[in-house]
Amino acid sequence: MKSLRGSIVLKSLTIFVLLFWTSSLFSQDIPKTYQLDEVTIHGGVNPAHRIIDSVMLHRNDNNPNTLDAYRYQVYDQMVITAEGDTSQSKINDLLKKSDLMIMETVSEVLFQAPDKKRQNVLGTKMAGVKDQLFVYLGSELQSVDFYDETVQILGNDYVNPISRNSKKRYFFVLDSVCAGSHNDSLYVISFYPYTEANFKGLNGSLVISDGDWSLQQVKALPNDQGGLVEVSIEHQYQKVGDRWFPEQLNARLHFPQFVVSDSLQTFPMVALSSSHVKHVEVNPTIDKRAFSNVEVDVQPEAAYRDDAFWTEYRIDSLTERIVNTYHLMDSLTYGNNLLERALGFANTLLEAGSIPLGPIDVNIDNMVRLSAMRGFYAGIHLSTNNHFSRHVRLSAYGGYWTRLRDFDYGAGAAWFINRRQQMELGLRYAHCSTPMGEFGGFSEGEGLLSEKAFRYTFYENVLVRGELYETYFNTRFARYFKMFITFGHYDKHYHEQYFRNPEELLPQGSFTNAEIKLRFAYNEKFKSTLNGLESLGTDYPILWLSYQHSFKDLFGGQYEFDRFKFQLEKDFHTRDLGTTSVLLQAGFATEGCPVMETFNILGSYERIGLYSPGCFATARESEFFCDRFVALFLSHDFEGTLWSPNVMFFRPQLSLVTNIGWGDMKRQGVFPEGNFKTMEHGLFESGIVVHGLLSTPTVSMGAGVFYRYGAYSHPKVFDNFAFKYSITFNL
Repeated sequence: MKSLRGSIVLKSLTIFVLLFWTSSLFSQDIPKTYQLDEVTIHGGVNPAHRIIDSVMLHRNDNNPNTLDAYRYQVYDQMVITAEGDTSQSKINDLLKKSDLMIMETVSEVLFQAPDKKRQNVLGTKMAGVKDQLFVYLGSELQSVDFYDETVQILGNDYVNPISRNSKKRYFFVLDSVCAGSHNDSLYVISFYPYTEANFKGLNGSLVISDGDWSLQQVKALPNDQGGLVEVSIEHQYQKVGDRWFPEQLNARLHFPQFVVSDSLQTFPMVALSSSHVKHVEVNPTIDKRAFSNVEVDVQPEAAYRDDAFWTEYRIDSLTERIVNTYHLMDSLTYGNNLLERALGFANTLLEAGSIPLGPIDVNIDNMVRLSAMRGFYAGIHLSTNNHFSRHVRLSAYGGYWTRLRDFDYGAGAAWFINRRQQMELGLRYAHCSTPMGEFGGFSEGEGLLSEKAFRYTFYENVLVRGELYETYFNTRFARYFKMFITFGHYDKHYHEQYFRNPEELLPQGSFTNAEIKLRFAYNEKFKSTLNGLESLGTDYPILWLSYQHSFKDLFGGQYEFDRFKFQLEKDFHTRDLGTTSVLLQAGFATEGCPVMETFNILGSYERIGLYSPGCFATARESEFFCDRFVALFLSHDFEGTLWSPNVMFFRPQLSLVTNIGWGDMKRQGVFPEGNFKTMEHGLFESGIVVHGLLSTPTVSMGAGVFYRYGAYSHPKVFDNFAFKYSITFNL
């Protein structure tokens, strides 16, 4: 599972720094990375290889995650300060006595083979904050151990030098040998990716004991850095019984573009993280009921622990510098809630794309939008937040589309019955454009800037205007299922004419629909906070199933029919080859369904248009309608495995794409020739996309080309080509 936890922490910390301190500078210096040229050792074998082979041979013996079970407590601490010589600075009086921020967390961690994990957050504390909105966890910054095939740092996976075939990727140097404390020898080995290495690698050093070929210490940093943050990590290990276990995990995060400044000097921000593991129990008896789909659970009382709690769980008593940091932040925030408001602002901005203004959130994600068919949209979207009520949310919006020359507006209300089960009951009304025969509705957690969302935002087929009145109910059940139930009435006005029967036009239609959708994500893990569940992802496919029934003569409904939809989505990550993405969709509509409400196969064709995964790049708008269809969208992103140019703004990544579709409509024979097409002979297209031709820490752009072939190819060869530009936001 490629977790987003590290990136969430980084974003929160970056926004916090940006808000709390006033200046942000863009460094003009391009970081330089120096790599050793490949070295060929003649006349013998690299002595470090024997040691690395021995560590690999005993890797499972020393990996904590091969145990049947374990339990431990961990104390996490992060200190934020400024780096550099401040002696000549006006802020020297502040920084010589205290730091800028301190965060602490105490957790209990449980593990049971093969993959059951649980982290109970017992206490969390941040200087100057009473209502805890942000929980710092060291495990979100980096992998807890160094024995897996990949090491995760800030949400990115790096090839572990202690992994299969690592000698073909890394150059190892035996630096020194010294006596250990257990009648063993300790080997210090440096490692570096070979020059022009085409993988995400690390460089650093290992300290290895030849007593049981275990890791004693690790120091590492990503080989290719230079974005918003630069990071290095350090692991230290302890022996518990006859097994080695992490004892201390350190991380140093450097923010070269976020600074503390006075009128004379600027000082880059640095965050120093340390995690201390204690009270380790190897193979304890743990009740299976201690585990659930909630992997990280923040206890309700965690933010309100007293001094006695922290005295008990801290590794050492607080230093004078840290005590001064608490006093400084408490004095700055005494009688006000400026820091809490800043943290709440950052959290709402990142998680919901909104700006909080007291009890009201202004949703900036939906203030400005762009659509290939609707044009430019400007509007305002408002909703209440937890300051208004933790149980009820009210919302309203309105805006104008330039190409449609029409307004969208609507309102809604939601009741959060049980946040831990994502149980919600709501009502909504909207006057807006609605998709014609859209398959969508099978996405959750995709923002408007997500590349996958472009097919339902930028290229959405909206040749329908109308009003909807809808009530809905959502909830989780049976651990891995989520259910969505909707019931509503929809009045639609069609901008293009398609026929239900040869003699019958359908300029408008009224529909009363009920739908039940099920989402199944096996082994999906969650983080539980005061605001509800936050998904940590799953390694397994995500399945969706939908059944919709339209009622005739109920609340003015004019038609009776059924629609069934199915979707499967899975990403396969391969350490050496990149990521293969599979999206499978299928749908079936009964004969009573008007053509416009069957399945309009989504196309994103423009001669030069925006690349959007999960739709047909060469299919024209409303070109294909089917009452039964299946479509397969395949792509493989080589990521950094083909080449790795050491250029700051040029980081190309090649993707290969093939899309296949089949579908038909039994009623096609009664429609005039040329009214629409079906796909009974198969629709085929393939293409290549090169991302990162222009790359920055926050956004990258690329280009691609697609070609359509098979029975539905166009007579003119050039008409089968679609040229694309890609935009990926790294937020």
